[in-house]
Amino acid sequence: MSYATHRCCSDVTHRSCSEMTLALPIPAIKIKEIRAHVDTVTTHVIPGKVIVQGTLQKQVFFVGEDNIVHHFPEQARFSALIEIPGVEPGPEVVVQAHPRIFNIIATLSPDGTQITQKIIVDVDVTVTQFVQVPLAEDPEGPNVLAEEVVGEDTGQVLESGTVTLVTPAVKVTEIRANPEITQVTVKEDKVVVQGNILKQIFFIDLDQVGRHQAVVVPFAIMIDIPGAEPDMNAQVRVTVADVNFTLDPTGAFVNQEVVLDVFVKVTQTVEVSLALGEDLTIKIEQVLATASTQIMEEVTVVLAQSAIKIKDINLVAQDARGRTIADKVIIQGVFIKDVYYINEDNVEVVESFTIPFSTFIPVPGVTPGLNVFVNAQALPVVFDPLQTGTEITEKDLADIEAIITETVKIEVEEDPNGTLFKVQQVVGEGTAQVCAEGITVPVLPITIEFARIRVGEAVEAEKQLLVENSICLPFVARKIKSVESTVQNVTWEIVGEQVIVEGEVRKDVFVVGLDNIVHHIQETVPFSGIVDVPGIVEGAAVTVDVIVESLVQNLVCGGSKIHQLIVLLVTVTSTEERIFTVVVNVTGPGVFVTKTKVLVDVVDDGIPEPVPLDVVTDLTGPNVDTVTRETIPLVVIVNGTVGPVPVSVVTNATFKI
Repeated sequence: MSYATHRCCSDVTHRSCSEMTLALPIPAIKIKEIRAHVDTVTTHVIPGKVIVQGTLQKQVFFVGEDNIVHHFPEQARFSALIEIPGVEPGPEVVVQAHPRIFNIIATLSPDGTQITQKIIVDVDVTVTQFVQVPLAEDPEGPNVLAEEVVGEDTGQVLESGTVTLVTPAVKVTEIRANPEITQVTVKEDKVVVQGNILKQIFFIDLDQVGRHQAVVVPFAIMIDIPGAEPDMNAQVRVTVADVNFTLDPTGAFVNQEVVLDVFVKVTQTVEVSLALGEDLTIKIEQVLATASTQIMEEVTVVLAQSAIKIKDINLVAQDARGRTIADKVIIQGVFIKDVYYINEDNVEVVESFTIPFSTFIPVPGVTPGLNVFVNAQALPVVFDPLQTGTEITEKDLADIEAIITETVKIEVEEDPNGTLFKVQQVVGEGTAQVCAEGITVPVLPITIEFARIRVGEAVEAEKQLLVENSICLPFVARKIKSVESTVQNVTWEIVGEQVIVEGEVRKDVFVVGLDNIVHHIQETVPFSGIVDVPGIVEGAAVTVDVIVESLVQNLVCGGSKIHQLIVLLVTVTSTEERIFTVVVNVTGPGVFVTKTKVLVDVVDDGIPEPVPLDVVTDLTGPNVDTVTRETIPLVVIVNGTVGPVPVSVVTNATFKI
């Protein structure tokens, strides 16, 4: 199956449109049907625009010359750039993209070997941002689900302490702190925020080598929010306000302080009737219906130990969700239960179980695709405490309320004295009509499998070179701002079992003069060194890698000179080893395979390890077109191991199908 893409005029949009030509595996006499649906959608906001990309899954049905309906799947992709003036990227910005297939135009070629397709996709985008505004209420207005703001506040966390470095340092250059939130708990009039501070400490050790050390420090803070209750919602944002550090005179410890700003907002989901107006356009959930039911599940659980008495059973309903079908709401969720019992040793034991549940609620008038908000509250478990043994039967009960809503866009009225709500304000909307493009997916009835093997041994050696250099400045400097360095013009020569390496370090030095102006000085420093590489031979293929490990610099002579110590790491590798890609298996019609078992180093994402491997040494058959071979010294496994001996192996092949 292959695609050819060209441009043509669309019959629907009167714009240029991609046309996909699909080569059929067998001739067709008729296209029966092409089904397609949007599979994945991603969005990206840039100033003034929204990029929408997605993939389509298609099912192509056609009638072959044998009058049998044949089917195969294929994929397509689409992308759209939609202009929305005023939109800017940000954490409070939400993009809702709704692509849908507008039309599929397909024609069969006269000889029945190709299908030409045009797939037109309509993409609607709405961009909103969360705002906090007081809104007016009206009993006659639309009934909606809204987030009423209970309260918000900001607290600070001061984390200070001493970190023991892995090796003594002469200087700490930087400490980066990144906070992460691990748990947020809403309590009565309080919110508890827990998390970790991920620190990265960069320092120079006694050998003038730059090092890095990671540290994870937990933090916790409790912020007072009057009116907060455990079942309410909390939004938390943590930012780094300040990082301060000092190195201990011994160089073994670094004293550091990190200040975090922790912002918490608590809201509760309420049903409210809003007053319509022209002050604000918002996107919100309008309540269409409310329904409730009670569920009871009789469940038997198997305990790990035999019980002589059931002390208590605690039950919680979690992950309750719903979906609508015609005139009904389907509810699904799980019960999490803890069974407390006394075992035969008179010891109290607790075991936890997860029990799924499902039910439905009749709601006349609802249609598929609506939104459902479910509130499930577990009731006390009904059980016989005198049950014994490992099988315990009880009845799990829960009250379930379902609120069926539809996402709508309405214009509402602000009221300075009204209730404060957190809502999604509509920033802008846009639409585009685009054509999907084909994704080439090779479909071959014959499959071929490869493996990468290593033959030979590599020789590698490392050495550090110290380059000392001084720069005389044409002015007096106040401080050094930064230095950027690169290695260039590296050459090498093999002499005996040593490699002579030469090259240059190019430096761009930025210094601040007494006039507070940043000056730029460029300098090239030559270097040379000898690296011992035992086992290397003259004429061997060699790769040399030189990197700047660290660069220490100081102002001397009253700021008129810069003294620098450059540490280079030179790595020399003799590439006597070779990596081969060999065929290890071929499956399909009309192909016959001959294999030999060998012991080789298989190269994957890890370290090559010697393993037994079946390699293909010959391919024959009516569907074999070409075979590529190479002779490699391998260890052959025949009643033990033999070799290495030259083995002709298949490295690639092509087929007639």
